[in-house]
Amino acid sequence: MAFQASNTVTNLAEARLWVERFSRPMGFNPYAWETTKRLALQVWRCHFEGRPFQRTLNFMHPSFYDMIRTPEGISLISEHHVRRHRSVSA
Repeated sequence: MAFQASNTVTNLAEARLWVERFSRPMGFNPYAWETTKRLALQVWRCHFEGRPFQRTLNFMHPSFYDMIRTPEGISLISEHHVRRHRSVSA
């Protein structure tokens, strides 16, 4: 059964389906992409276990931040754990 984007993710198996639906960006190293997905699943695991995610996420690919949001758009981690590239205009 394919994961439907409108469904709420309620367990790690559904989170895995959610993360796997993101395609590797063109030019992105396959190993780095697998590592990115594993890290996203660690965030989901902490979410389901009721534990805070303790690591800082430094300059991840923009797709990663979508992986760690619910289908409804709610971030699973607090913003102080995220360091993103800032645009020149910011």
